[in-house]
Amino acid sequence: MFGYSRRKQAGVLFSAVAAVLLSCPVVSAAPSAVGAAQRSAVNSGNAMYTVSPGPGREPYYCSAGFAILVKGVRYILTAGHCIEHGLDWEGIGPNVDTHFPGTDYGRVRDLSGSGHSQVNLYDGSTQRILRAGIPQVGQQVCKSGMTTKKTCGKVLGLNQTVNYGEDKQVVGTIATDIPIESGDSGGPLFYGGVGYGVLSGGNSQVSFFQPLRPVLAAYGATLA
Repeated sequence: MFGYSRRKQAGVLFSAVAAVLLSCPVVSAAPSAVGAAQRSAVNSGNAMYTVSPGPGREPYYCSAGFAILVKGVRYILTAGHCIEHGLDWEGIGPNVDTHFPGTDYGRVRDLSGSGHSQVNLYDGSTQRILRAGIPQVGQQVCKSGMTTKKTCGKVLGLNQTVNYGEDKQVVGTIATDIPIESGDSGGPLFYGGVGYGVLSGGNSQVSFFQPLRPVLAAYGATLA
């Protein structure tokens, strides 16, 4: 998985093809990281930033997934491995829950402002996401993330199992040939106004996404 700015290597398995993923340990953010004065609207694909409370004050990054609503409350959906240790994210809000491994998704309470779920296309424009869908193998798709910005490719497979090592396996992922790098984790997979998933992990040749539809169903959520 590509979680944060610091880099360690772990093994991954996609069918019979081995890939190398990047990951990083997670630590809690300082309480001041979510000060009201720093908040502004967060779009899908934008950087999410926190720092450790320890002496090194090391920075950690992921990318925002989709803006969702659960019983009228706004959250940012991102990768579960990004928030499995209960971080608060600067200018956004606190972590709420995480589902990783097995699946790879979690919620951050969005205190940044209101607005529709829309993807940062990194060309000065955004793409509103109107619904969640299921892609077809061979279909063109795009992703947005803080490191590699907007990039596109095609779907290689559905319902893929990924083994990140250390007994951390994610099942049911969407595999694509979109290259990704550290910090892109949690960013959205989409095409046009349809959202498909959030980035779990990958490398320069293959990437894996947690499908969006089952996540929305699990939370009883809608796109914002």
